Amino acid sequence: MNRRGITGTYVAIGGLLAVAALCASLGTWQLRRADESRATLARFAAGATDVPLEALPPSLDEALRFRHVAARGELVADPQFLLDNMLHDGVAGYQVLTALRVPGSRARVLVNRGWIRADADRRVLPSVAVAVEPRSVMGRLERLPRPGLRLRTDAVSTPAHGAVVLQYPTAEELARLLGEPVLDYQLLLDADEPDGYVREWHAPGLPPERHLAYAGQWLALAVGAALAGIVIAFRTARRGS
Repeated sequence: MNRRGITGTYVAIGGLLAVAALCASLGTWQLRRADESRATLARFAAGATDVPLEALPPSLDEALRFRHVAARGELVADPQFLLDNMLHDGVAGYQVLTALRVPGSRARVLVNRGWIRADADRRVLPSVAVAVEPRSVMGRLERLPRPGLRLRTDAVSTPAHGAVVLQYPTAEELARLLGEPVLDYQLLLDADEPDGYVREWHAPGLPPERHLAYAGQWLALAVGAALAGIVIAFRTARRGS
């Protein structure tokens, strides 16, 4: 084999080994994601049995995530927020966020009242009117929904229903629209609480089994690329001997 051919062979072997290393790295990353998913599922399950908190925390950390909390206050009927592009059983709709005014606190907490179907004509919005008398609210603490990719930051006001349509707003954006400070998390309204919509809350993210399946695929590709590189190197060495 001439020098150019040998150089090309070494480049191919190096490329295969680099691919193997990359696939192995992605496989181990998916294994870590599976561990994180199992931890999230465990925290979500524990939150259903923990003693409910009696006060809203000023911020949300992993230790408080999914915990039940009981809050008393008045819901803010205008404006309310419709989180767009939320699917339930493959059907498009909105999640309804309604601010709760809690006595003694300047910051409002956003109560996620659940999913509601969108009209075929997206200009027609659902009525999400709610009574504003003092009430107790029970739900789970969770982060505000986060997109994989932020598509837009604009809002569409709908004065007829006192609602604003948004896609993955931040607490700062919601505070500007509400005209009042907002806590940087939401309260997922319990299924047996009144004035809610579809509430089938689940732990976020992919199940561990999905991550393990992806890990297996990446690791299999890593083994295949490494073996191919070893075979080529062995045959090249034999021809050169």
